[in-house]
Amino acid sequence: MTNENQIPDIVLVYPDEFLDELIKSEIDLFDSNYTKVVATKVPRNNTFMAFEWIIPTGFIIYILKPYLNSFLSEAGKDHYYALKKGLKKLIEKAKYIKAGFIAAKDSPEKLSKDYSQSIVISIIYLTKDNRPIKLLFDEKLELCDWENAIDKITDLILENYESYPNDRLSDMIKDLNVKNNEEIIATINNDSKNIEFFDNKGMIKKYK
Repeated sequence: MTNENQIPDIVLVYPDEFLDELIKSEIDLFDSNYTKVVATKVPRNNTFMAFEWIIPTGFIIYILKPYLNSFLSEAGKDHYYALKKGLKKLIEKAKYIKAGFIAAKDSPEKLSKDYSQSIVISIIYLTKDNRPIKLLFDEKLELCDWENAIDKITDLILENYESYPNDRLSDMIKDLNVKNNEEIIATINNDSKNIEFFDNKGMIKKYK
């Protein structure tokens, strides 16, 4: 049986060409007194580049369920603020990295000209009932909008762990057509700056 103390709080996923020295510096952005952070590398797969919001971004942050459960403990407030602080430092670095899509040769039309979500970074949270939510960041928005989105979704996640199933997040995603283990997509509304949630059909409609 896996010892829960050995389970990391946060997993940082990088493309395999990313430098180890840079990875270490980003792990150090999180306060080690409160969080156990590990990093892994995965090969980049250009065949997925035509599927936009479904693909892994270049850099993914996974917030694991045991860590989110720890928000409810006596030390929860420390975990909560350490998480948001570390996430904001990472997205600040990612905000100024520019990247573009590479369309699959047989389906270049799948790339929406209106798609403006960053393909550099995304954050994946697990809800109390194990539903993955991927937060994307719109390149058209300011860094402060990205940071505020982290505050908002982390607050929703905390409430979800405290009050499930009678929480705002559960109500906001209840009508989405999402299969088991399929990611729910969260984006920042460009006008209200609030978090919106989509299934794949909703994202297709948004960027048709």
